Amino acid sequence: MEDHHLPHLGMIYPRDVQFDIDTLINDAQPKTILALGDFDAALFDEYRAQKSLLQQPCEVEHVSVSDCMQVMRMATRFDVAVAFNLFEHISRQHGMQILARLRDVVAAQYCICLPLGKHDDQSHWQLTDLFSFALKRVSTYTTPEAEFSLFKYSIYDYKSTPDWLNPDNWANPHMWNKFRW
Repeated sequence: MEDHHLPHLGMIYPRDVQFDIDTLINDAQPKTILALGDFDAALFDEYRAQKSLLQQPCEVEHVSVSDCMQVMRMATRFDVAVAFNLFEHISRQHGMQILARLRDVVAAQYCICLPLGKHDDQSHWQLTDLFSFALKRVSTYTTPEAEFSLFKYSIYDYKSTPDWLNPDNWANPHMWNKFRW
């Protein structure tokens, strides 16, 4: 019988979640990670071991569900934030405040994993709630107990600069007085 649980997350998250998070972390190559929620921050031990072999530091700060509102007072900017076993345990209003704070101040990139209300009667989150924060769905995981979705946000992917918005197209001194705009 196949084991669908991650023992160090303490929830019913499937194993694929850890693989996808590891992939996102390795792509981002962060020097600082904010871990939010009630899970074992040992999730990042393998990544930290790789970084130490390269003599590159990686700091992980962990904030539990009971202390999650301290994110609202954080002024530190983290390279990446990861939230598990968090948003399903706090009110929707507090969750929205935390998501906005993560996006605007705390992290350049973040990912969250949670059950959605359509498939889980106890979750108060809908897909549109998460899309409104510019989150992209990375993957969906199904277990006998629930269906989870992994979402990510990256300021670097949010809005690309259009080609026409560069000095070559609008600040050419050699074109002054030749054309009237």
